Amino acid sequence: MKRHCLLSNMLGLCSGALLTAAGITLSFNAYAKQSVFLDSNGQPIPYDVLLQLSSGTNKNKIERKNTDSTLIGNVKSTAKAGLKSKKNLRPNPELEEELFHALKAGQTQRANQLLKMGTPATFKNYKGETSLGIAVSRGWASMVISLVENGADLKEEGARGVTLLHAASARGMTDVAKLLVKYGLNPSQKTDINWTPLHVAARYGHWQLVQYFLSVGVDPDIRNSDGKTALGLAQHLRHQGVIKILSPVTTRRSLDFSEARSKTKKKTSRKKKSKAKKSKRK
Repeated sequence: MKRHCLLSNMLGLCSGALLTAAGITLSFNAYAKQSVFLDSNGQPIPYDVLLQLSSGTNKNKIERKNTDSTLIGNVKSTAKAGLKSKKNLRPNPELEEELFHALKAGQTQRANQLLKMGTPATFKNYKGETSLGIAVSRGWASMVISLVENGADLKEEGARGVTLLHAASARGMTDVAKLLVKYGLNPSQKTDINWTPLHVAARYGHWQLVQYFLSVGVDPDIRNSDGKTALGLAQHLRHQGVIKILSPVTTRRSLDFSEARSKTKKKTSRKKKSKAKKSKRK
């Protein structure tokens, strides 16, 4: 009997090690006989997020735990459903503000209730904060989906042209960043000082996001207004994981401060000369 238990324990440990090596994190329920996908914090990933982030071949392999609910479909169909729902939304400033404050206080259950009631997600406070901005900054991927379907503006921008994708990149919110791109945000969009989301992810050492942005075609040779490439930012802060990813694909070196300054002076002088020529012609 003891030998049998010992053998079972060894087999359990081996299977767990194999799953870990394969990069799959599963939580087994002996009674329900179901498996749950977990995120990096050990929390279950919501089904709708898994469905949105999965490829077309894998969507059919994901089984829903709740058989009473219906499948959402891919991102395009979800976006279309969101557009249809936006037309049926009725503005209610009080409920919109309540939704915003519920999210800010972390009351996601109340926020979901308000969204199910059809509350639009268009409220913006005097600081320019929105419900969608809060959900993005906190990494609530499933909430981002619900807010977009309830009228939230994906293309909202903060100071200096910072988009929601830049905000997600700064915090390392990989799942949220993928959703924003799939919903239509440009992964190569620059801020007013020419920072792409790749620059931001490299600056903060988020190598998973760096890999993702390269996979969707963001140019690693783009320089920001300081003349820095994403690789240059990573090297300055010694983010070794990011450096390993960007070194083989970056062909343009970062400029130092004096080079970047002289380059901007040349650009401004060219603009002035072209304006002067145009005024003379007139």
